[in-house]
Amino acid sequence: MSASPTSAALVRAAQRTAERLHVDWVAAHAETAATAVSSKASDKRVEENLKFAEQLGAQPVRLYGADLVAEVLRYAREHDIRTILVGRPRPWRLPDVFAPSFVTRIVRASHDVDVHVAAGDTAEDARAPNEPVRHPTDIAGYFVAALVVAACTGFSFVTFGQQHLADVTMLYTLGIVAVAIRFSRGASIGAAVLSVLALDYFFIPPFYSFDVEDSRSILTFVVLFVVGVVITGMAKRIKDQAFVSGQREMRTARLYAMTRELASTPGIDTLLGIAVRHLRTGFDAKILVLIPNDSGNLEVATEGEHTFNPEGNDREVAEWVWENERAAGLGTPTAPTSRDVFLLLRGSRGKVGILGVRPAHERRLFSPEQYQMLEAFAAQVASALERAQFAERAQSAQVEAEAEHLRSSLLSAVSHDLRTPLGVIKGATSTLLQEEQFLDVATRRDLIESAHEEAEHLEHLVRNLLDMTRLTAGRLHPKKELHPLDAIIGVALNRLESRLGEREVKVLLMPDLPPVPIDAVLVEQVFINLLENAVKHTPEGSPIEISADSKANSIEVEVADRGPGVPPAERDRIFEKFYRLKLDSSDGGAGLGLAICRGIVEAHGGGIRVESRIGGGTCFRFWLPVEGLPPTQAG
Repeated sequence: MSASPTSAALVRAAQRTAERLHVDWVAAHAETAATAVSSKASDKRVEENLKFAEQLGAQPVRLYGADLVAEVLRYAREHDIRTILVGRPRPWRLPDVFAPSFVTRIVRASHDVDVHVAAGDTAEDARAPNEPVRHPTDIAGYFVAALVVAACTGFSFVTFGQQHLADVTMLYTLGIVAVAIRFSRGASIGAAVLSVLALDYFFIPPFYSFDVEDSRSILTFVVLFVVGVVITGMAKRIKDQAFVSGQREMRTARLYAMTRELASTPGIDTLLGIAVRHLRTGFDAKILVLIPNDSGNLEVATEGEHTFNPEGNDREVAEWVWENERAAGLGTPTAPTSRDVFLLLRGSRGKVGILGVRPAHERRLFSPEQYQMLEAFAAQVASALERAQFAERAQSAQVEAEAEHLRSSLLSAVSHDLRTPLGVIKGATSTLLQEEQFLDVATRRDLIESAHEEAEHLEHLVRNLLDMTRLTAGRLHPKKELHPLDAIIGVALNRLESRLGEREVKVLLMPDLPPVPIDAVLVEQVFINLLENAVKHTPEGSPIEISADSKANSIEVEVADRGPGVPPAERDRIFEKFYRLKLDSSDGGAGLGLAICRGIVEAHGGGIRVESRIGGGTCFRFWLPVEGLPPTQAG
């Protein structure tokens, strides 16, 4: 398909053929590198013809290559295309003997592909003239060409004199090559013409005249001019191919850069920010992304300087795209008067949103190649958006699963760990109420003490459950102040005085231990839980040792006992919620004490671990940073 207005007839013929055969069809326009970089008067008609074919159901394609016939046939074979429709060739002319028409060449080279000739391009339309690029450097190019020829002439005079004609000719050829590489074809051809004239005037007898004594010199002029023109054509082709390759490489690099950034981006907001930045740069446009909310309604998901909000009937167009799953807006059959073009963002499992693009210059249409690149960008954005949505759903599902596990564990704790102290309290109080007149003072005191102990145990269990709920919800924020560690240890030992009984507790603190920036209430709870764990899991009367030492940037604390120890296989799990040792035969406790210790220590920026103690027993070691106090308190 060419820029010819009569290409519409070829498009309709292709549509009828495709409908009759029930097959897909492609509307292709092929051009060389030279025509790809030139500003053609017919380029607008090419885009109109391609868009017309797209409206009728074709897939528009632009092909580039040095040999158009070879490029079209390569594309056809790669995409399993069996039939090619071309426009009727122009009437035969004498130049066709040396340059056969496109139709003649493709028929000769088709082999396994059927070629059908339909009414289409006329003689004039088939070879629509191309306007050359009006580079702002053309005038400068002609001026530089004259300077280069003058320089070659002067250098030849100084170096060779008016002898060594072959060397002079080679020097002029070098000048023509230099002009061809840097400037336009016209400037390089001008350099060739000036070189021939200068060679004749200054170096061919009779000197300083354009007359020629030896007819063989004419062959020298012709060879110099032909070589100059050939070099000019080759340099132009190389520059055009380099330009086209550069454009393709630039678009591919932009697509790759965006894909690479999107692949490593976890959040939807950050992902959309990256997409907006790359789309704005690549297409010189403002961007809009709409994604469905929980109720299925489209909502604006982008904001910033380089985005836009739906105006007028834009939202209706976007909703039409969402419902019909087809592009609409500027340059499309649906709502072509809109300022924006809207594309569906489709992932591997369905549609995920709408992409809106508003060109910076109003009414500027994207070329088919730009539109295909836009679709490629949209596909990458859709894939990344779908991946981010799946990640958020997976995280939400994980949170719900953890919450469900927590609810189940809490129910287990309520049904088991709370039932025992409640039963003891109920039994003791009911006995006191019903048998008070038959109970002596000692018995009544034993019942009251039992109820009191179980009430304390129940209070401790409920406090642990509430602390774990705060940790799980992320609402535990330490209020750090400078506190001496020995004072906190003393308060914890006083609170556990009844539980410790006659058990020996050694406190070994480094002399001159500095105050630590901590939340005193929370760290006190850590000591209480670790001491209660030691009391519960060690033989009665065995000693407990608390030690603390100052390290480089932290305070390290150890709580050690002489119990049976923790098996190596369970050391990593002992700090999990509701986890108990397999060999744990003690009653009571919901398996929350050590999990709370880890949560409090980590909230302070520290860590905790369990180790085996030399000589038998267990050592719980945790460390707290000495930095991190707010400036108002640290000062």
